[in-house]
Amino acid sequence: MKNSKVVILLAAFNGEKYIAEQIKSLLSQDLKPHKILISIDYSSDSTYSIVKKYSTKYSEIKIVSFNRKFGSAASNFFYLINQINLNDCDFIALCDQDDIWNSNKLARAIKCLNNGYDAYSSNVEAFWESGKRKVIYKSQSQKIFDYLFESSGPGCTFVFNVSLCAQLKKFLLSPNFTKNIDHYHDWLIYAFSRSHKYSWYIDSFVGLNYRQHPNNVFGVNLGIKAFLSRARKVLHGEGIYYSFFLIHTLDLRNSFFNNIYPPSRLGMIRLAFRASSCRRRFIDQFYFFLACMLLSIFFPKKLHDFNLT
Repeated sequence: MKNSKVVILLAAFNGEKYIAEQIKSLLSQDLKPHKILISIDYSSDSTYSIVKKYSTKYSEIKIVSFNRKFGSAASNFFYLINQINLNDCDFIALCDQDDIWNSNKLARAIKCLNNGYDAYSSNVEAFWESGKRKVIYKSQSQKIFDYLFESSGPGCTFVFNVSLCAQLKKFLLSPNFTKNIDHYHDWLIYAFSRSHKYSWYIDSFVGLNYRQHPNNVFGVNLGIKAFLSRARKVLHGEGIYYSFFLIHTLDLRNSFFNNIYPPSRLGMIRLAFRASSCRRRFIDQFYFFLACMLLSIFFPKKLHDFNLT
C-alpha cells in the first residue's frame, strides 16, 4: 500500500477562505499522495496565489488550469479526470476545496480497494462554524438500482482505480456524454461505475470533516426548511428527471427500464412499487414510493417534456 500512487483531483473556485487548510490536510496524509492536481475555475479572489505558493513549495502539487471558466464543480472535475496521466498513478481521489481530510483517509480507502473493490466512498462528519457536528451516514447496503436514484455519498470521499478511471475517461469523451452537465458529477460517476459492473465499497468509516457554509454547491439537508425545499424539488420532477437522464445517457433501457422510460404516469406507478430496489434506507424507500405516486398524479412539465433523443 505504501507504494500506491494516488493522484488527488481538487476542483477550486473562489476558495481563498478554506483551501489552504484543505491542502494542509492533504499533505498530512499517512499515505502521501503521489500528486495533487488542482484546477481553479476562473476566480475573483486570491485562490490562485494561495495555491501557487503551495505548488512552489511542494513538488507534488500541480496547477493544471487557473484561467478557464468552467461554471460548475462538475465540469471542473470532468476536466481534471480527462487530464490524468493514467500511466503515472494507481488510484484517483476526488477532493473539494473546503473540507478537512482526516490523516488516515487515503490509507483507509486504498486498504479497502486493495481488498478487491474498484471504487470507494465513505461516511462524513458535517461541521458548521457554530460548532455543530453531525455524522452523515451513507453506508447502508446497496440495492440493485440505487445508483440511478441516489449517489453513494459526497464525491469528496470518492477514490477509484485506474481501470475504472480509464473507462470513465472514454465515456466522458464519447458522443453519449452531455457536455453541458453542470451538477451531480458524483452521482454520475457512481451510476457509471455500478452500471458497468464495477464493484463499489461504501465504508462506514468517517473519512473527512465536511464543511457546511452558505456557498456549498450541495450541502447537508437537515431540518424542516431543508426538507420542504427538497420536497418542492422532488414534486417539480428535478431528482427523477436526472434519473431518467442517467438511464438515457448510460443506455440502460433493458426490460425493467423499458417499463418506466421515457417517463409517463404509468411508469411512475411501476417505479413506486420498485422502491425497495431503488433507495438504500427504508425511510427513503417510503418517501420514494410516495413521491413516485404523487408524480404519477401531478406529472410535472419537466417530465412531460422530457426528450433527450
